[in-house]
Amino acid sequence: MSAVSAFLVFPAGVSAHANVARSEPPANAVLNDPPPQVVIWFTEPLEPALSQIQVLSSDSQRVDNDDSAVVEEDPSVMSVSLGDLPNGTYTVAWKNVSTVDGHRVRGSFIFSVGEPLGGAAVVETTGQGLFQSPSEPVIRWLVLLGGLAMVGGTAFHLLVLRPVLSSNGLPAGMADFRAGIEKLALRVVLSAGFVALAASLAHLVVQAAVVHDVSAMDAWGGPMKTILVDTDWGQTWLWRIGLLSAGLVATALALTLAGKGRWDPESWWTPNNYLLIGALLLGAGMLFTISWTSHGAATAGIESQSITSDFIHLLASSLWAGGILVFLPSLIFLNRRVGREDRTAVIAAMTPRFSAVAVISMGVLIITGIYGTWAQVTIIEAFGTTYGWSLAGKLGLVLLILVLGGVNLIWIRRRLETHQSAPLWLGRLIAVEAVVAVLIVLAVGFLTSLEPARQVASREGIGFSDGLEFKDTAEGLDIELTVSPGQVGANEFVVSLADRFGNPVDNADDVSIDITSLDVDLGKTTLIAENMGGGKYGIEEGLFSVSGAWQTALIVRRPDSFDARTAFRFITAKTTASGSALISPDPDKGQVFLGLELVGGAVLFIGVGLAVGGWRTRRGTPLFAPGAAAAVVGAVLLAGSVVGGGGGDGRTNPFPPNQASLAAGQELYVQNCLVCHGELGLGDGPGSEGLNPPPANLIIHVPLHPDPDLYEIISDGIFGSAMNPFERVLSAEEIWHVINYIQTLE
Repeated sequence: MSAVSAFLVFPAGVSAHANVARSEPPANAVLNDPPPQVVIWFTEPLEPALSQIQVLSSDSQRVDNDDSAVVEEDPSVMSVSLGDLPNGTYTVAWKNVSTVDGHRVRGSFIFSVGEPLGGAAVVETTGQGLFQSPSEPVIRWLVLLGGLAMVGGTAFHLLVLRPVLSSNGLPAGMADFRAGIEKLALRVVLSAGFVALAASLAHLVVQAAVVHDVSAMDAWGGPMKTILVDTDWGQTWLWRIGLLSAGLVATALALTLAGKGRWDPESWWTPNNYLLIGALLLGAGMLFTISWTSHGAATAGIESQSITSDFIHLLASSLWAGGILVFLPSLIFLNRRVGREDRTAVIAAMTPRFSAVAVISMGVLIITGIYGTWAQVTIIEAFGTTYGWSLAGKLGLVLLILVLGGVNLIWIRRRLETHQSAPLWLGRLIAVEAVVAVLIVLAVGFLTSLEPARQVASREGIGFSDGLEFKDTAEGLDIELTVSPGQVGANEFVVSLADRFGNPVDNADDVSIDITSLDVDLGKTTLIAENMGGGKYGIEEGLFSVSGAWQTALIVRRPDSFDARTAFRFITAKTTASGSALISPDPDKGQVFLGLELVGGAVLFIGVGLAVGGWRTRRGTPLFAPGAAAAVVGAVLLAGSVVGGGGGDGRTNPFPPNQASLAAGQELYVQNCLVCHGELGLGDGPGSEGLNPPPANLIIHVPLHPDPDLYEIISDGIFGSAMNPFERVLSAEEIWHVINYIQTLE
């Protein structure tokens, strides 16, 4: 009892991220024979030194071989071997630390051998809190706020402030204030960098304390060293600190030069600007380390696309939010220390420059935000989670910013040179925007500390109906299948049959359902339905042993008609402690959406470039270059998704064996396979005579091979036989239809 409690008790406030996707044996499985090992697939890669599985008997004694390990080939998989287990119920207790976000998670599930479930070890766990630590959202907020302000403030200085201060048309009265306003802007950037640095140090302390389950004071020393040396999160943190520190040094040197007045107001290429360009690049690298450990980096199947989108999102955020946080003190400086005419001229020159940057940034934020929402929420119902509500709150703040930006662009900006109060109103509006920007970054701090909505929805069954209902027509027969409750565990199946006039069909000799998991190789289970009268055929107890994607292939045999076949696919929600990956974004769509995202960004850049003068002008050319690059990359991604689509994941047939697929497969079989394998698949086709080895009897051989093997045989052929490769004859979709058809031969 004490061993289980010590292993499983959660620290206060745990935010789950590397959750169980599936396991072998599955949770709540009843096995006839003891398994040789326990294997768990998680939703994120794991830190080997801080992750472990234990298996305990009903009296809390360990029965594993104490060789728990993370699989080198796939770090999201962990296993432990078992001895010869006697009959009984066993508890699998696991703990892990994600290599992506560094979050610590623990949990357990049970299975039994040779007897019904019962007598499991009592496991003491607390409910999972929203956050690893109450301070984590605030720390993440400060890291983001400081980093965005540092990068965006530097960009504001280079793209807006410095060009205006260096222009030939600058009022003579501004000459004495050039160095002062530059130093003010750089001090804000430097302060923001130190905020990010201090918050990053605090993040390391909290991470060490949570992972090792110690206080913040006890986290110093050994626990902190373990995080830095033995974890990917720690290595990424070191990169972040290194890039951030180097950026601070470059900014500090630029501030020193500004304080000494060593800059040529008529030249853009100065030592100061070289230092700030270096600081900008270092700051961008620091932001990339944040994307590298974001939720996007742990989104299976679209990791690279999500990291890219998240990084673009952060860069756009820095240009907008960071720019505002430096623009505001610059406006205050001008309004308080510079004469009305001079400050009006300078503000009137600065505002359209920043407006162009803000328009592009906000457009990119909206485009990339849509991608991030799809990746982390995925289904509408998942907005009902804490993550979903927090995201909705953030979107509300973004809408407010859009309104404020519209007022600035349409009303205030046009009055800067004609109304004395316009600069003051601009300052007030920017102040409100700065407050909203800080609140938006705070919301992001909370979102990055929460478990993604799709994982919570998967685990809690959000978005899944209590029952499943399917309809199809095959061979003139209307078929309806209902599955209740449509979840992991025992389910009732009812098949309703009617003819084309709606009359119930009672004379079926055999109604069977083949149940197959599309996620785990569990083999095929065939269930025979009993005639209940009135055209209904029932199965009282059909088992879905694991959560995830399933297929039911239904066959109706009648004495007076051809066999009717159809198939349905669906997702079963969990009722146990596993299944955090039931809802996940489609990798094929991920590439398409990223391509569309880049093309949309290209249109935005080119559109603004045209608005400010065109591609041949000094202001338009810098916008056309990234726009053209984004258009090319986006087009390549879209073209690749079109060319590579239709083949599925190589493991699961993407097409259910319904009437349409079987008809297509039969036609292709007749055209390409019948000559050797024969009409019934017996290997006795007209072209089979004299072949050595003879064509395979498909009725015997097809059931022996899983879908991926059949696909490979048809696509690549069999060396040394007359079975030639069909990869250039049939498309991937056509091969899958042929596979569906030959699996019906009997």
